[in-house]
Amino acid sequence: LNVLKYRPFLIKPNNHELEEMFGVTLKTNEEISEYAAKLQEMGAKNVLVSMAGDGALLLDENGKTHFCRACNGTVRNSVGAGDSMIAGFIAGFQNGDYEYALRLGSATGGATAFSDGLATKNDIYRLLEQLQ
Repeated sequence: LNVLKYRPFLIKPNNHELEEMFGVTLKTNEEISEYAAKLQEMGAKNVLVSMAGDGALLLDENGKTHFCRACNGTVRNSVGAGDSMIAGFIAGFQNGDYEYALRLGSATGGATAFSDGLATKNDIYRLLEQLQ
């Protein structure tokens, strides 16, 4: 919350962190989108909310909400999955396509969560095919 005044390009709370920020319980994607919009009002340009097995929601700087379902796999270790999601999103956004960025971010985060270490390129692209 402290960095929002600097208008960051992207922030990525998970749904539980979003609930904690505002002291609420969020049950639907519509509610999550509503609170992502509050973060935009506070300065974030794009808000990417990871929701583990429930997928991910992106509220882009144009006010459009995007949703990506979760990849299929067995979680081995979620450490670094959020950071991997951000890396995949930024790599995918190089052409300015929010939909692709969200899918690549989801695949990259999933590939890390489904491995013992960080995601591999092959695992990322295998999961990306699931999200087409």
